Amino acid sequence: MNRDENIVEAYPNSLHLGKVVYEPDGKVPPDFLVDGRIAVEVRRLNQHRQVEGRSRGLEEDSIPLHQRFENLLKEFGKKGEATWFITFTFHRPLLNWRELKPKVREALFEFLQSPVDEAWRIPINDHFEITTLRASEVHNRTFLSGGHSDMDAGGWVVSEIIRNLTAYLIEKTKKVIPYRSKYPTWWLIFVDHIGHARDEQEVRKHIARPAEWNRVLLLSPVDGHCYEI
Repeated sequence: MNRDENIVEAYPNSLHLGKVVYEPDGKVPPDFLVDGRIAVEVRRLNQHRQVEGRSRGLEEDSIPLHQRFENLLKEFGKKGEATWFITFTFHRPLLNWRELKPKVREALFEFLQSPVDEAWRIPINDHFEITTLRASEVHNRTFLSGGHSDMDAGGWVVSEIIRNLTAYLIEKTKKVIPYRSKYPTWWLIFVDHIGHARDEQEVRKHIARPAEWNRVLLLSPVDGHCYEI
């Protein structure tokens, strides 16, 4: 069970409708079965882009990229008597990390030959750049991660909820069609990582519940706030 499924599991349990079973039919819909009659599907509501015909969450790129970047910075260990925070900014499409990594490493080595104290931008290519900034204190490493900026993320919260929700409703509805007749009632619960299940009025103005679902809900991963569309 992943983190979003753990979050969702608590919701039907809180309603005391009956026993909640995880993956009653194995690795096919539904994700949960409540009281033997309510099928519940779970979907992470996140920002995405279309890649080769499927919805790919932006964090599928940003999280591993951040981890790989952090590991690269650790390779430098402690050199000299200063520490710099290194941030990176990127937008897609990205080079494969095997191609990008040596370019970033080379840029950092060159920086150490003539370091500067103020913020310094270093373009790696048209889609990736790093920024260096000397730390006010000396740490046990030369380079420390200062975070990153995903230039494909962001935007107006409500519009991003509507855009991503529209795509995921289509995706999930197609997925459950072969299984729809097995249970009388179907719920679709989105764990909302974009707006944390707020802005109910605005979202309801633009999103209609597909007939294949008896309930479609947005659930906050932060405080459990929930609303139905």
